[in-house]
Amino acid sequence: MNPRTTTLLAAAVALVLGATGCGAAKTATKAVDDVAIAKSEPGEDLLPLGRGVASPYIDYGTANQAKPTKVGVSVDAVRKGRLADLKGFNLDRKQRRSTPYYVEASFKNLGSFALSRNLLRASLEDAGGREYRPTTVVLVGGTFRPCPEPSSASLRPGRSFTACSLVLLPKGSTPGRARFQGDVTKDPLFWEAGA
Repeated sequence: MNPRTTTLLAAAVALVLGATGCGAAKTATKAVDDVAIAKSEPGEDLLPLGRGVASPYIDYGTANQAKPTKVGVSVDAVRKGRLADLKGFNLDRKQRRSTPYYVEASFKNLGSFALSRNLLRASLEDAGGREYRPTTVVLVGGTFRPCPEPSSASLRPGRSFTACSLVLLPKGSTPGRARFQGDVTKDPLFWEAGA
């Protein structure tokens, strides 16, 4: 058996398709120290793709989770993929009837301590406001080329990186807006989906 086949057989897709209803609040921004801080308010426009904002952030599941901080975040692109991108993965029936979307976002650590990168991912809402969280792709000995994962190293203060989230939308659904929520006690931030 060749290494590529072994890698594909060892690959698994773990879904975190948590879906939550969400209101129709839109997003406004205000500038503070050269960084726009976004705040969800009814009646305002969504952030355009590429607009960077500062977001409250909690590094859940780490020793620093009791220390609120901020991250700079920008959703830069939402790309529609093809189910063929997931060829070789063991997909269930529901997953085989979905459409992959790739949400590219940039993150910067605006705080004073290092952050883990595992929660720094954007999600998508469909046109009806239902959230679909990123799907985790586990690929042994390789990279998922359509949507590469960033380094697993911690994100030091002042450093930034670009991430890609794979989101599977059910058949017939279309992206409504991109979403990031760095602190579950605060309102999420929203960007135009642009897909």
